[in-house]
Amino acid sequence: MLAERMENNRKNRVQIRRGDVCLITFFLFLALGSFVWFAMSRKDGRTLRISHDGQTIASMSLAQEGPRDMETAHSETARYCLILYDEEGISCKWYEAGGGLAPSVPEGVSYNLLAVSAESVSMDAADCRDQICVHHIPITGSGESIICLPHKLAVEIVGGTGGSYEADG
Repeated sequence: MLAERMENNRKNRVQIRRGDVCLITFFLFLALGSFVWFAMSRKDGRTLRISHDGQTIASMSLAQEGPRDMETAHSETARYCLILYDEEGISCKWYEAGGGLAPSVPEGVSYNLLAVSAESVSMDAADCRDQICVHHIPITGSGESIICLPHKLAVEIVGGTGGSYEADG
């Protein structure tokens, strides 16, 4: 009886065949190749575009962003973009890192504050009620965006280079 049970176990034992190994290897290489392609393609976008209600208000090359002197070389954020919403429209003002921005926001004016560096872009502050844009992780690659729905603001990194610190309109 014991010999019969051992014979049944030997017959029913699951064995990995050569086809199984080839299939597992194929899918591992496919996953690794997809990961490498995704990681490489994320870094192609180096232009920051800021738009309000579908209209571009500012764009700039993130390659231009970098430490300007030894003091900002140790700071992760190179510049700030203060976006103000008032009766005349929308404006985008650029400030160097470490500048005091609190006096720049007039009473009763809505705002968003972007922190822009060569590596990432994040929303540091906003006066919108839900604060989803402020809690969003910093964006670093092409196709990523931060959206502030109450202000109809879209901040995205797009492919290509070019642009400037100047507001487009």
